[in-house]
Amino acid sequence: MTITEADLVLSGTPSPGVLVLQLNRPDKRNALSQSLINQLLGKLRDASVDETVKAVVVTGSATFFCAGADIKEISALDGEGARKCRYLEDLCHGFSSFRKPIFAAVEGMALGGGFEVALACDLIFASESANFGLPEVKIGLIPGAGGTQRLTNSMGKYLAMRMILFGATITSQEALHHGLVAEIFPAGSVLEGAVAKAAQVAGLSSTAVQLAKEAICRSDNLGRDDEFERSLYYFSYGTAHKREGIAAFLEKRAPDWREAPQGSP
Repeated sequence: MTITEADLVLSGTPSPGVLVLQLNRPDKRNALSQSLINQLLGKLRDASVDETVKAVVVTGSATFFCAGADIKEISALDGEGARKCRYLEDLCHGFSSFRKPIFAAVEGMALGGGFEVALACDLIFASESANFGLPEVKIGLIPGAGGTQRLTNSMGKYLAMRMILFGATITSQEALHHGLVAEIFPAGSVLEGAVAKAAQVAGLSSTAVQLAKEAICRSDNLGRDDEFERSLYYFSYGTAHKREGIAAFLEKRAPDWREAPQGSP
């Protein structure tokens, strides 16, 4: 893969029919800026009409798959602003409308929106060192890119509650135990392993694979209400707790929820 400063998402074809998309914002732990999201979705749109691409693998760096939203970028958003720009809606729709198989190869941390990107993929492959979490409550927000819905569908209500309400992380071994991760690879080899798995799928009937994916996703979608989650997500942007949580994060201090009345705009 050739790297330039303008490339927030690198692309390469390490195996026939397999496209790798690598998040490339290492100085920000691959945080999801809108520019990165735009590049990622653009490459997915290109892949969707490229007949040589049979499967896609999304990956990050050795220490961070993705740290989630760019906190500085969202700090200025309030409830009205989040609704007006439909923040993260394009990311959600871009993944849900992609008909070809798409796998996540997770090395290191997948947090917040980064974990939601992995959850939006069809399968998650992880390294021994991978960790997953949805810590949005710690900054006065909730997951807003399908996290509450997909995690509950995948792991059940109570494990989802534990992870989301406490902002807790789980290891790749725990994720494998609960069926969230498809397979674990030694540290440093998850991308190679995920590409090999994608190559297997790429060698099958693309028509049958896409129809099978559509049928499975249809069943999965019936148990989710992503629009309801997103409406609550946008509401959380207008609360005093969001303002305090983001300010505390940027100022590198503990938030003082007492100074921010619960649910207040």
